[in-house]
Amino acid sequence: MKRQKIHFQIQYVILLLITFALPLGRKIIPPLLLLLSLNWVIEIVTDGLCFCIFYKKKRKNYPYKWTMAKKNKMIFPLFLFVGLFALYAIGLLYTTNLAAGKIDITLKLPLLAMPLILFTSDIKLWKSNHIKILFNTYILGCLFGIAYNTYHSYINYLEHDVINYFFYTLASFLHHPSYASMFYTFAIMVMIYFLLNKKTIIIEKIFYFLCIPIFIIEIGLLSSKTSFVALFILLITIILYIIFNKKIKKINLLYILLFCIVGSGIYSMLPDKFNRFSQQIKKFEYIDNIQKDVRYVIWTNAIEVAKENALIGVGTGDVKDALKWKYAENLHFDYYIRAYNAHNQYLQISIALGIVGLLLFVAGQLYAIYLSFRKKYFLYFIFVLLIFINFLTEAMLERQSGVSFFAVFNALLCFFAFVETKREEL
Repeated sequence: MKRQKIHFQIQYVILLLITFALPLGRKIIPPLLLLLSLNWVIEIVTDGLCFCIFYKKKRKNYPYKWTMAKKNKMIFPLFLFVGLFALYAIGLLYTTNLAAGKIDITLKLPLLAMPLILFTSDIKLWKSNHIKILFNTYILGCLFGIAYNTYHSYINYLEHDVINYFFYTLASFLHHPSYASMFYTFAIMVMIYFLLNKKTIIIEKIFYFLCIPIFIIEIGLLSSKTSFVALFILLITIILYIIFNKKIKKINLLYILLFCIVGSGIYSMLPDKFNRFSQQIKKFEYIDNIQKDVRYVIWTNAIEVAKENALIGVGTGDVKDALKWKYAENLHFDYYIRAYNAHNQYLQISIALGIVGLLLFVAGQLYAIYLSFRKKYFLYFIFVLLIFINFLTEAMLERQSGVSFFAVFNALLCFFAFVETKREEL
């Protein structure tokens, strides 16, 4: 047991580093995931050695990891979430662009590693304090990311005297604005979730109250259209949650209304030329403009490719090639040159893995929603809703930032839903 606690402590420290580093950059995440996997493998090897040396004593509990997954009652989610990666691996068998397929399967390794490592660990070693510290570390990482962006925007503004450096892509130095905004939106939801819980101490509440406006301002500056919609929908969802949850004091509505006022004020102060959301709304006043929109063109082409390869898709490595040829076939040569992906994760998976892959992917999200209600873990539901909204307009799992964020927090939240602790403490 002592050895298992040591491995847990190593695992926990690495998870803290991962959650802190997620908003800060992409280069450090793969080495950290590799360390996390190495710790897991070493634990398996030492389990095997113990089995060989103390066969009679250990045989009922061997293999230990599989026994833990069964004790945790996480066999079904383990196969469900790892199954998507397995389908991508099978997709290599019938892809023609094997080189691209290998790159893609490497990119998606977190989809395999995170559920496998977490769901087979000893759930009894996790306490509510571990969970809160993990999320606070993530919030701190986001705060450092915002500070880094602001510093570089200010330096560039002083050098070039151009206000554009505070907006959209010029203001996001660590990730694409869509991904960075998703990180910060989830951080806001985490802070609101803890503000609603009785066990949150006053110092933490003050910290959250100071941070949330900063995060809202940053989302406004990054001007991600999807994040504006996501933030609005999530805040409405939280308001409904407070109204219908008898255990939560209705005075907490004042918190949310205050944040809504702050968000509305920031949105109204955005200069028109940098307010991409209002520009998009104006563009959609006429049906002709909708049909000329970049995403509309991409989606219509992607749907055609998905229909032509409905059952098992084109394979793991052929998605980009299939889309490019469809762009060329429909005389969208600019799209061919830019090699746009499907800009919708559901369409992207449909093209790669067909209806089989899409159904498995959707089943994973439906299971997460079911689990969030069954275990009364509202934060997990909020995460799934945020992911769903972002997956509608971006193929998030085609970039390391997106796949790492999804794999890490989907596995963590699913695992935390099974942690035996009073939910209000989380």
